[in-house]
Amino acid sequence: MSHSTDAKALATWMAGEFSNFDQALANSALFAHIKVCMRPMPQEFFEGYGLFLEQAYSSGLEQPYRLRVFHIKPVGDHLELIHYKPKEEIKEQFFGASRNLDILKTVTMEALDPMPGCDMIVTFENGAFQGVVQEGKGCKVFRNNTESYLDNRFEITANNLISIDRGRDPVTDEIVWGSLAGAFEFKKIKNFSAEVV
Repeated sequence: MSHSTDAKALATWMAGEFSNFDQALANSALFAHIKVCMRPMPQEFFEGYGLFLEQAYSSGLEQPYRLRVFHIKPVGDHLELIHYKPKEEIKEQFFGASRNLDILKTVTMEALDPMPGCDMIVTFENGAFQGVVQEGKGCKVFRNNTESYLDNRFEITANNLISIDRGRDPVTDEIVWGSLAGAFEFKKIKNFSAEVV
């Protein structure tokens, strides 16, 4: 089996808490201090591997601004990250699930909405998994009453995560939100890989 279809390896590398503290300290004007925490879902939740993601400013971990559930699926010669998000009206009951297994165990498929157009294609190149949102402009994001589409990619190794996500205008493709200064550079500060079975 090639690395590009090794779902367990990807889940193992993603399972952890990541911080861009060094980057934020070196350039606080351009990069906020953010933490990304990804916890393996209970084994029976998906066929295969799944992760619960919370992304938050380090000063407000109890109020994450992004919650996702990923299902890692081998498809042909690559992996796909199938995206779900908690339903808007109940999402707050899952705040903290990436750090508290008792909360994580309360997540059900019925509590999640699929995110069509937002799934990611993942391959293995140069010692890292590389992910990019599927082609097209289908991952719709509404901010400030304005529609955009998500342009998202990441690179992950056993201890590092590089991520960039931006919103682009669906007509002109110009960047309308997101990092203008480049990618966020995260280091793994907690490791949950032992929970990937």
